[in-house]
Amino acid sequence: MTINRHFALGIVLIAVTACTPQGNQENKYQDPNLPVEKRVDDLLGKMTLEEKAEQASAQLLFYKDFFQKRDYKKGHIRNIGHFLWEGNVPNDAKSVAEHINEDTRRSIEANRWGIPVLQHGEALHGAQWGNATCFPQSIAMAATFDDSLYYQEGLVVAKELRAVGVRQVYAPVVNITRDQRWGRGQESYGEDVLMNCRFGVAYVKALEGSGIVATPKHFVDNYGEGGHDSYASPMSWRVLREVYLEPFRACIQEGGARSVMAAYNSVDGIPCSSNRQLLMDILRKEWNFQGYVVSDYGGVEIVANQHRMAQDEDDATAQCLTNGLDLQLASTNKNLAQLVRDGKISEKTLDETVRRILRIKFQLGLFDEPYVDPEKALQTVRCTEHRQLAEECARKTMTLLKNNGILPLREGQIKKIGIYGPAANTLNVGDYSGGRGGWRGEGGVTPYEGLQKALEGKAQVVLAPAGQNVNPLASTCDALVFFPSITEEEGSDRSSFRLPSANMKQNREQTGALIIADQQETKIRIDQERMVRDLIATGKPVIVVLHNGAVVDISEWVDGAAAVLEAWYPGEQGGTAIADVLTGRYNPGGRLPMSWVRNIGQNPTYYSIKPSGRGYGYVENDGKPLYPFGYGLSYTTFEYSDLEIPETLEKDKALSVSVSVTNTGERSGDEVVQVYIHDELASVARPMKQLAAFKRVSLAAGETKRVELDVPYRSFAMWDKDMNFRVEEGNFDVWLGKNAEERIDGKMVYVK
Repeated sequence: MTINRHFALGIVLIAVTACTPQGNQENKYQDPNLPVEKRVDDLLGKMTLEEKAEQASAQLLFYKDFFQKRDYKKGHIRNIGHFLWEGNVPNDAKSVAEHINEDTRRSIEANRWGIPVLQHGEALHGAQWGNATCFPQSIAMAATFDDSLYYQEGLVVAKELRAVGVRQVYAPVVNITRDQRWGRGQESYGEDVLMNCRFGVAYVKALEGSGIVATPKHFVDNYGEGGHDSYASPMSWRVLREVYLEPFRACIQEGGARSVMAAYNSVDGIPCSSNRQLLMDILRKEWNFQGYVVSDYGGVEIVANQHRMAQDEDDATAQCLTNGLDLQLASTNKNLAQLVRDGKISEKTLDETVRRILRIKFQLGLFDEPYVDPEKALQTVRCTEHRQLAEECARKTMTLLKNNGILPLREGQIKKIGIYGPAANTLNVGDYSGGRGGWRGEGGVTPYEGLQKALEGKAQVVLAPAGQNVNPLASTCDALVFFPSITEEEGSDRSSFRLPSANMKQNREQTGALIIADQQETKIRIDQERMVRDLIATGKPVIVVLHNGAVVDISEWVDGAAAVLEAWYPGEQGGTAIADVLTGRYNPGGRLPMSWVRNIGQNPTYYSIKPSGRGYGYVENDGKPLYPFGYGLSYTTFEYSDLEIPETLEKDKALSVSVSVTNTGERSGDEVVQVYIHDELASVARPMKQLAAFKRVSLAAGETKRVELDVPYRSFAMWDKDMNFRVEEGNFDVWLGKNAEERIDGKMVYVK
């Protein structure tokens, strides 16, 4: 029997179910016209303890073991599409949809109530399976300073998830990154609270509004001192409230996220997976969260095995579920029902957990329409519209850090270009980039390929052979472009910001999250620091195009470089976007979502610091970053005029800020208008500056636009000395900035 026939059989089974004893009129949960809560009540009241335990369980299996070891009674499964490549099975959208349909059919048949499985996966910057469209990494999208564009990306990702039957994803990552040593900073939206809130909410709204359960992670403060992933959080509850919890609150209360993932680490000595203050007091009681909490993969076992706060896995399970966790990813504990019988977990607690899970399954319509159309999936995924949006996103991420005038490359002046570096002819898309092993779609463009196409018939583009000295190619070229690479990902934190000379990945599927590792690698050894200096020593203009998701120490060679372009991890169409910027087809408008430190000794550095009792510098420098938060260059220039800011802000009103922005150059371009605020007098120490609003605007040469920005009343609030969240009446300095360090104009506002 083929997968297609299984799909058809599944549809028949749904119809037959209505005539069977378990499908009679007494089973009100099968009536789609009833309110969700009544359907949940009816089904929950019929389930045995073992059946409830299965719904609170999950499974993860690689393809080779999937159909052999799959326990179809489990209520949640890591979708098989994530692993199809292991068996050399086609992983196009149609094949993925067929496999997921088959798994869903078997899961429905495996339990007497026909409860469908919830297929889950990842979707950090694209639907993470097979050949789904691969967008720029999260940090790259933050550099666009355009959350409306990010919302559009989220809609596409949701379409490609739903097309194959994946209905829950563990995204977005809203862990604020203020220590650039953390290897997962690329998955975040940078150092700023507002940026993480705006971008997190945009993505969550797009997913949830399209019928995909979003799961913001990792709750909360997922790295510790030294930038180590999952180290114990050293933060006070005040700092957690002011900074690290706020994006999660926004994703839940403003975005509508129906799930949250607990982090591996501990907070105030208690693991997040069993932290009652986080999961019950804040999440459910304070924020009124109605969804369910999942552990990070293996997070429950870690309570016993790493944190040493439980005698064994059973004890850890009891602690976690009693204190607010709902679902273990991926469950290895088979004793959940027995723990209830033994009184280690109350049946009321398990009922509440299962109720949350069933509610979402009914809300998603899984009981009524559990299958997808494989042919429609094939038409939807990677359609022209989706690939074009990936290209637009990639262009808008490009962030120009330095330019001595070499860019854009001028036709006729540059006739031969030498291309160097380990990232020159690879798809550097970052971690969580596709199915296990990396993105495997067709039509991706490397930087070298992008430049070849853009300069075809105009200039010769030559790729330097790997391992060859800078010369003799460099001496024959008019310009040189170097594409370095760094190692950073889940499980790869850094203790150096210099360009590494260790083994570099040279595969087209660069990835590395813990549960999608094991990709094939071809390794070479190259001293990148020396290579860039040797290129500069030739006397030819050198353009460095960075591929990274966190800070790189460029201090020893940046003065000699003609230009530095931060390309981030720009997704499958990144090569085209890079070429468009270098050749002037597109004017870069990205801005840094992080403070760019001079060297690792300045780390962590972020712009919204609180006042020091002494000073801010070091013996070697003034403590300021090389490039500040919000910084980015353009091929044109902009002027601001006629700033309007009210003198008084009434309670619960938004502050309206407006200004005229003029493109005073000869090229069209994008400017990012940034509004910062500072509380002049407060009962507790406040940040010296905070981003309060931003807007990216496009202007033709010579064009002027009136730009209006609203600063929400909440932006002026704080956690006071008694840990009450409120606005303290008084004066606030409000100003426009080109970036966090360059003030344009401002005004004092009295906030009531």
